[in-house]
Amino acid sequence: MRKKKVLVHGTSDSVKKFFEDALSWDYEVVAILSESFEKVSIVRGGKDLAVLPSQSLPSFIQKLVDAVIITDYATKDPAINFFFKLGFDFCRIILWSAQNGWEKLEIQDPDGTRVVFLNGLEFHINDKADERFFNMIQGQLKIQRMTRNLEPEEYSKRVAKEFERMRKRPLDFNNVHTFSEKVNWIKVFDATPLKGRLADKYAVRGWVADKIGSEYLIPLLGVWEDFDDINFDDLPNQFVLKCNHSWNTNIIVRDKKTFNTQKAREKINAWLSVDHAALGYEMHYTLIKPKIFAEEFMRNGDALDLNDYKFYCFDGKIFCCQYMINRSGGLKMEHFDNNWQVMKIEKVGQRHIDNPERIPKPKNFELMKTLVAKLATGFAFVRVDLYEIEGHVYFGEMTFTPSCGHFSYKSEGTDEYLGSLLKLPEITPPLRCLENERMKNFFSRTVLRARVFFVILGKILGEFYVEKS
Repeated sequence: MRKKKVLVHGTSDSVKKFFEDALSWDYEVVAILSESFEKVSIVRGGKDLAVLPSQSLPSFIQKLVDAVIITDYATKDPAINFFFKLGFDFCRIILWSAQNGWEKLEIQDPDGTRVVFLNGLEFHINDKADERFFNMIQGQLKIQRMTRNLEPEEYSKRVAKEFERMRKRPLDFNNVHTFSEKVNWIKVFDATPLKGRLADKYAVRGWVADKIGSEYLIPLLGVWEDFDDINFDDLPNQFVLKCNHSWNTNIIVRDKKTFNTQKAREKINAWLSVDHAALGYEMHYTLIKPKIFAEEFMRNGDALDLNDYKFYCFDGKIFCCQYMINRSGGLKMEHFDNNWQVMKIEKVGQRHIDNPERIPKPKNFELMKTLVAKLATGFAFVRVDLYEIEGHVYFGEMTFTPSCGHFSYKSEGTDEYLGSLLKLPEITPPLRCLENERMKNFFSRTVLRARVFFVILGKILGEFYVEKS
């Protein structure tokens, strides 16, 4: 999603606090509108930002910006009315507070639908499913804010604390042994640019084509940075929309005639607004620039879902294949070795397949293993996902930190044994949980300082008003 150009409004104190919040980097700030403009000047990235007097907001500024961010939440109501009268609709008004970060703005449509605006996003809430989705995104944005405002040195402490909360035992990053412990170590200390590229569900396609050939890729229908750039007339009746920077962010369109574009826009825009590295400290995700892409809808006979073949690889060698079925109707899984024999591996929460010994080996199992070995070479650990559809093998994705490290095994000794197979690489210094352009020169905490009103813009505005008068 493209960055919105915004006008920031508030008192000198609230504006200063907003710019000290890492969330401020989600937007391209065009100008500041402050009640005490003569005392406030903003310097960001080595450039002055215009500070405008509220009593003389020029009309061209309204056309220049996509939205206004109100930072003085205590007096939000008069500010909302002020901008609403100037022609800013609710979609272009964003609320921020020093206490909670993004705040919601809610109205009700004539038909009774609740319409909630949050962080420049729009949600139409008609039922419990809509409510759950909004609450999930709101919760994720709160986690994102907390994470982004941390120094990278704090990430490992947070990961260890979450591990102890979930597993009821401490995690010492200087002494990791089990597979789950080492996956959590990898999240923070092995976030390389290559992993960022390969975790990118769109960018990985080029790498896979070079390694094993483009014939193993599901056909691509298009790629976009903004949902509104998609021309659905150009897409077939069936397709799949995906976000490249995250997981579980797919929309399967089985019939374009019944496709709800508004709901899809709300979901995808919400997904694009979340930095998934911030949710679980999977730091290689912070290297991914969010995009939307569409792939051809794939069907395997009359089955509702595709069957997944997830190969766990250590140092380029396949340990097992995790076979997963019935994703939309109650996920079930089993683990098979390199000879397609059932393994005694059981995850907590795993639902078993009846009579797994009767599950036929994939027709292309030997080819799958050959392809996986080529893709897994050079990595201490990676999970390579494939599909077999109508007798043809297709690439799914590459995963370096499965389940964000939040998993455990019921089968005795499995976690320990898998941990012994994983030889950790050298430490890579933790990345800041911000996009690339933000990482290099994260602005100083003293970006706000008293200055004379932005002289150049003042001259421009002066000339503008002279011409108008």
